[in-house]
Amino acid sequence: MAVFREFRKKMGYRSLRRRVNKLSRNREFVNIKDAETVGILFQPVDDKSFETVKLFLKSLTEEGKQIFAIGYVDSPKIPDFYLLRKGINFFCKHDLSLFFRPEPVFVDDFIEREFDLLINLSVDNLYPLEYIYALSKAKFKAAKSLNGSDHSDLTIDIKTNRDVEFLIQQITHYLSLINKKE
Repeated sequence: MAVFREFRKKMGYRSLRRRVNKLSRNREFVNIKDAETVGILFQPVDDKSFETVKLFLKSLTEEGKQIFAIGYVDSPKIPDFYLLRKGINFFCKHDLSLFFRPEPVFVDDFIEREFDLLINLSVDNLYPLEYIYALSKAKFKAAKSLNGSDHSDLTIDIKTNRDVEFLIQQITHYLSLINKKE
């Protein structure tokens, strides 16, 4: 069974590489203060990380940004606790294709939207979130550094502190330094 799973994963990555090679997007350095539309990808690992992401989403919304968020729950079913969250779409293992591609319609809409900024807040390398992140047409992409992945415009090394709150602080700090309008 593990051999078949690895084969499916390899086929998924091969398909993703082909699609990324065909991808065309308008890259642009975007300061977090200047971004009007922000896409957020995350995995709610526990209650603390989920609350941290919610606070980050709230702060961006209070700054007048239009926020679109997708959470991936790495289990067969999405707990009801997450389904009650307004403004966040969730998907789970049940929503993945044979080759681990996320299939909900909102995922395709998210990928096609040309965000000013896309932030991947997942501290783990999860193919379903990497798939969305890699294919997104966002102008600027920021995430933790992924092994062998070059889909980001800004990468943050979190080997010393694999915490969502630390990742948010680092991404926010560096995105506030980029391309400041004087």
